[in-house]
Amino acid sequence: MERTSWPLILLLYLAGLLSAMQFAKVSLTLGEAELVWRDAPVAFLVSAVAVVGVAAGALAGAFVARFGARPAILWALGLSGALSLLQALLPPFPVMLALRVGEGLGHLALVVALPTLMAARSAPSDRPVVMGLWGTFFGVGFAILGAVLPWAGGFGPGTVYAWHGVACLILLPVMWRTVPRIMTRGASFPGVIAIHRAIYGNVRLVVPGLAHGIYTSLFIALVALVPGALNALWLTPLLPLSNLAGTFASGFVARTVRPGHIATGAFLASCIGFAGTAALADGPAAPWLLLVTFAATGLLAGANFAAVPALNADPADQARANGGMAQMGNVGTFAGTPLLAAALASGGAGAVLLTAAAICAVGAIAAGSLYARAARTAA
Repeated sequence: MERTSWPLILLLYLAGLLSAMQFAKVSLTLGEAELVWRDAPVAFLVSAVAVVGVAAGALAGAFVARFGARPAILWALGLSGALSLLQALLPPFPVMLALRVGEGLGHLALVVALPTLMAARSAPSDRPVVMGLWGTFFGVGFAILGAVLPWAGGFGPGTVYAWHGVACLILLPVMWRTVPRIMTRGASFPGVIAIHRAIYGNVRLVVPGLAHGIYTSLFIALVALVPGALNALWLTPLLPLSNLAGTFASGFVARTVRPGHIATGAFLASCIGFAGTAALADGPAAPWLLLVTFAATGLLAGANFAAVPALNADPADQARANGGMAQMGNVGTFAGTPLLAAALASGGAGAVLLTAAAICAVGAIAAGSLYARAARTAA
């Protein structure tokens, strides 16, 4: 692409916000949902989507590489919209859980196909900025729905699910008319083992996802656990905003600095920031240092998204790499909170922050080595 198709980029980003709301619509109405499905493990309605990501992230990447981004986006929006409307009926809990698993498949297809198409329709000079924008979709989607729900007070979970389904189905015909075709159909759909071997045996495909999985193991857990541990609950809404600022800024930095270098530097800065916050945990400066550190974690997130097209010129390879990112990102989300909660229970705020610093130190070593190797193979 010689010129970036900004109207299309923004339309695809809008679809990304709806994919983020597939998590947010349940997470932000969990209290009301517990009143609907009494004595049921309602939290599994959130984790069902993450479990699907762990199990099928790589398969989603292969699906998009095989059939193309356009069919995947259209299919995913239609499926997600229909399932959201069925969820709005508030069926018995086992049925609701099955609907959430199905919606997880639509979510996976969107988070793989959307950034693949956004990269393909961006000029090389704008591609890092576009990927930085994409990296904000999850936080912005949560923030928008979180801001709307109090304003629309009195809406129960069924109404929220219904509006989400309607929004997906309204966007579907717009996408049908607007989204171009990229990638040719592959000769065959490989087996499950071959799909995973193709991703995890290729450093260019695996390293963005590996770094992203380390990032996701920290982000949600730290936002949930640390403000209370530091007696600074005012940090809870500000930490994601600081992270988003760093993610968006990473796109502009990546115009002149390799994404792998940004990711390695962001890991190092985060390691120092978390360790410093642990050392100051009992003092008034700790929350402010943590706020700055979260901007560094945002740089890391944006750099990993920018690395996918930077290391992989073929859109089919980008789809596979995005599938790996989805899979490893969900592994991190699934595993990070129990790990850091155990650290918090054993040693308080200092222990959880030092654990985060150690994870970032390992991330810096891995990213520094693997991103350098990936850059050599891409040259």
